[in-house]
Amino acid sequence: MIRYDALESLPVRGALPALDDALEGHGTAVLVAPPGTGKTTLVPLALAGLLGEGAC
Repeated sequence: MIRYDALESLPVRGALPALDDALEGHGTAVLVAPPGTGKTTLVPLALAGLLGEGAC
């Protein structure tokens, strides 16, 4: 079960729109962020489309 309330507080969430734009425009992106920001927790879910409309 995905706890959406917990995912909303992860700092990397703010980078998702730019990540989406980079992938749409260039087909590739490099995401650099400190440990604990949600890179391995939130980003795969966003890329798989599991966060629902407007998540990115």
